[in-house]
Amino acid sequence: MKKDRQMNYELLRIIAMLMIVCLHYLSKGGALGDPKQELTTNGYLAWLIEAFCLVAVNVYVLISGYFGVDSQNFTIRRPLKIWRQVWFYSVGIGLIMLITGAASWNLYQGMTYVFPVVTEHYWFATAYLLLCLLMPFLNAGVENLDQKTFQWILIGMLLVFSVAKTVLPMQLPWDHKGYDAFWFVFLYLTGAYLKKYKISGGIKWLFVYVTGVFAIYLSFLMLQAVYLKLGKLGDFISYSYSYNYLFTYVASVGLFLAFASVGKNWKEKTQKIISTLAGATFGVYLIHEHVELRGLWKMLFHCESYAHGSTGMFLLHMLGTVCVVYVVCTIIELLRQKITELLTDAIGKNK
Repeated sequence: MKKDRQMNYELLRIIAMLMIVCLHYLSKGGALGDPKQELTTNGYLAWLIEAFCLVAVNVYVLISGYFGVDSQNFTIRRPLKIWRQVWFYSVGIGLIMLITGAASWNLYQGMTYVFPVVTEHYWFATAYLLLCLLMPFLNAGVENLDQKTFQWILIGMLLVFSVAKTVLPMQLPWDHKGYDAFWFVFLYLTGAYLKKYKISGGIKWLFVYVTGVFAIYLSFLMLQAVYLKLGKLGDFISYSYSYNYLFTYVASVGLFLAFASVGKNWKEKTQKIISTLAGATFGVYLIHEHVELRGLWKMLFHCESYAHGSTGMFLLHMLGTVCVVYVVCTIIELLRQKITELLTDAIGKNK
């Protein structure tokens, strides 16, 4: 059982994964609409919801840095455990889709099943595994740095990886919009800094989160207005919707610190539920984001059709679909964990 003080961040981990599922509903379901055209009310609402959920990936990695910095002894078991889980779903779901005829075989697709990390079948898993391998070096550095030096390193990385791309009206050659291990390293170090120097959180940080979100959205609206009126900067309309955009980073830290004050005296039953659900979050991502299942947002759930309907039905459909996907994937992951546990115990007894 995780300690009482950690349940707030375990709850945040669950919320972050719900946000990620919501992001996939909007983007892969076709609900966002083309920002180079005048959007409907639902279209603008979808982009606003996207801004609120955009912090999810950053928050997930911040949590890793916050708790990972205390890990003194590196073990290869953790990255291997993550790799096995990634491989299980990549190959398992792929085989099921091929056997049932829901997917057709080709060599490239087969390679993405068998080698999911190096082919970036799941970009998050690839970046996160690289981060896991770097953690002992990062933790050693954090341990031996004084606060001022640590601050300057963070400021330098922020300028290079975030501020530069935020203020310069051009696509920087090294910028992957935060979909890479370099950005994850910076987020990890941010979480480590917040933990090491006990940066106080509280509900006041919720204002920072909301302010950052609206800054992202207003940047989008202003650039869209420029494009619709002048036909300029069309490729930069949604530029603020990047994980390494400055306002996204600020909003992520704001939400993370806001959860420092969420709940102090958790009941044991509540702790168990939160801990169990939080432990299944990565599985939720691996299942619904499999390359063969991404098309279901349109083919099965018809997200785009609801986005063109009434606002009430759009919101209800989004909420219902996200919850259904999350619950189904959680059940599958918990079953996998239980079966793995039983098999491990059985093998151990036979040795």
